[in-house]
Amino acid sequence: MPLGELQRDCYSPMQIVADALLYFSNHFSESTALATLATDLGFSEDCLDYSFDHIRGMTPAEALQEHRLNRLFGSLTDRPRQGLSHAIRSCGLAETHGAVALFERTFGIDMPLFLLTCRRAADDRQFRRLHPEPTALVLPT
Repeated sequence: MPLGELQRDCYSPMQIVADALLYFSNHFSESTALATLATDLGFSEDCLDYSFDHIRGMTPAEALQEHRLNRLFGSLTDRPRQGLSHAIRSCGLAETHGAVALFERTFGIDMPLFLLTCRRAADDRQFRRLHPEPTALVLPT
């Protein structure tokens, strides 16, 4: 479709992207989320591609992957002792090794270090809940 027609067909690229991001929030863990996106939202694939490129500078596939990685980051931060493979699968990402490498490239931190930091933070929060008194925060000298 020529660009002029595509721009007219896509009534509001900003709204289309917003609708797609909401769709991702509700369907990110489904392997078919991208395949059914255009149909479920009632837009053409060309319109979705145009809207994402125009508004976000990326494809819908890249936006879904970004959403899934952000969900993985949040999931591991909130529950750092869950199994890594389980966390990856529940966020709609594929194979563990590829997802870990993608996570590390995206966020710039090695997965083992990230998990260690998240686990220590969780331990600290738990300790603080059990020991809310100010003296519990003071380290012995």
